[in-house]
Amino acid sequence: MIYAARYVLKSPFVPSPYSLPPSSFFAVHPVVKTVQSLITLSLMIIQTVFVTGGSGGLGKAISKLLIARGAHITIFGRRTGPLEEARGELLAARLGDDQQVDTVAIDMSDYSKVHEAFLLQPRIADVLYCVTGGNHAENGFLVDIEARALETCMANNYFAAAYAAKAILDIWVEDDGKQVLQDPCPRVRQIVFIASAAAFLSSPGSIAYTPLSVAAAKCATRALADTLRMEVLRHCCPKSTYSIHCAFPADFISPGFILEQNTKTPLTKRIQGLHGHSISELEARFPSSETVASLIIKAVERGDFIICEDSLAASLLFCNMIGPSPKRGWGIADSLLSILVGWVAWPFLRWKWEAMTRKDGEEMRNSGH
Repeated sequence: MIYAARYVLKSPFVPSPYSLPPSSFFAVHPVVKTVQSLITLSLMIIQTVFVTGGSGGLGKAISKLLIARGAHITIFGRRTGPLEEARGELLAARLGDDQQVDTVAIDMSDYSKVHEAFLLQPRIADVLYCVTGGNHAENGFLVDIEARALETCMANNYFAAAYAAKAILDIWVEDDGKQVLQDPCPRVRQIVFIASAAAFLSSPGSIAYTPLSVAAAKCATRALADTLRMEVLRHCCPKSTYSIHCAFPADFISPGFILEQNTKTPLTKRIQGLHGHSISELEARFPSSETVASLIIKAVERGDFIICEDSLAASLLFCNMIGPSPKRGWGIADSLLSILVGWVAWPFLRWKWEAMTRKDGEEMRNSGH
């Protein structure tokens, strides 16, 4: 396998991994997906995009980038005020005055409301970005948080994404049944889930958010994307082609990230390397929402299913948690790195974090809490 990998990587048709950004090593060579990228770019000028959680942070950044390329945008959020502020920014970023920007104030964890809201929109979406989520209100150890926090974290992250995907798929399948085939090119229908690199590891103090919890919101979102990636193949037809994508951004600067720093436990911050750093230091260290949004959009255009573009650490963690997901690119890098990460890097991190957790428990008992 090693010799085969060396042969492929030395091929004149493949750029050297050392001359590319870390994330490029996991991607298929651009020539392989040129046609798909051109189709996606040519359709963007007439695309309609729904963005849940589009009133702020990563959702708003994604919306602004897409509307600047000609798309019609509908953003969904809980509060009217932030939605209207975001709408003003989107209108200012439009490529043309004929582009439409709509806002919907809604609780995305209520399926009936989500389905009705999608049906009431003037256009059927071509692309759905499920960005709603966050956990700043649910941080804490399992013994310290309310049981209700597990439910609300699941509702705000997993169910908000699952209900949106269910609603738009119902609409798309029904629309395919009504359409008369006119255009020789099928419509491109995409669902993009925004999960988190937290789905690849266990982080004490974020139990409502990570693999340790019964309400493992981000892991559930990934499992949904994995299964739905295959299910939508049943609906690909001459009229429409369906694709699913799932992004796993690591830490990046957003309003939600700032809020999380106020509720994370000291142990969680130490494990994540955030303890003792000011907000200004964190802003200099981590990418912006706009940077992450741009990387995600580019990966979706390439047709990537697993998206870990913003962080080499997230990419390596995925190699240890591939599971049923298809490997990225040709699978060579993921296969080789899974051995390195699984046998060396992850055991070291796990032992280190276990020691930190035991020490934190001793300090807690010594302090009388």
